[in-house]
Amino acid sequence: MQFPKSTTLTTQNLRLRIPSKADFPHIFSATRYEGFNDGMLWEPPETEVELIKPLEAGITRWEEGSAYGFTIEEKETNEFLGRISIRKTKEADRWNIGFWTHPKHQGRGIMTAAVSAILKFGFTQFNVKTIEAYYATWNKGSEKVLHRNGLHFVKFIEQGFFKNGKWTAENMVEINREDWLKGERE
Repeated sequence: MQFPKSTTLTTQNLRLRIPSKADFPHIFSATRYEGFNDGMLWEPPETEVELIKPLEAGITRWEEGSAYGFTIEEKETNEFLGRISIRKTKEADRWNIGFWTHPKHQGRGIMTAAVSAILKFGFTQFNVKTIEAYYATWNKGSEKVLHRNGLHFVKFIEQGFFKNGKWTAENMVEINREDWLKGERE
């Protein structure tokens, strides 16, 4: 299933919309915070111009229906808060989510609400049985967000991703459609 680029998701306080070049200053400023990039699979850009190709690739994946990346913004003020995406995996009935919050907005519950919205999007709009996520074992903030949204531990991956000349351990978590539906009713 494909969705128009005008697709937005909303929560009580958030709007999730397709990314744009207007996001570049905010993305770039997030990458300047010490430690922010340590859990990212990508290297921080040296200039905002380096953000053009990833934006274009994200829009192409959106048009193909293989991944949907969203900018998270405050509904009332349109203030940039972070990014979240949901994308197909190699398994037809399994999708993966990834996210980050701008460091100046962390600790406010933003990502807990955004993950809830993206899980609802995934389970109600696609024929998805399971949604998974990975996080660096030291990233307690992401761990809490995922657990608050019902994702449970699946496995520890000692060599999760290679960053800064060394392996970073990761945990894999997931939630299946049946468990998500139970949580929605509670």
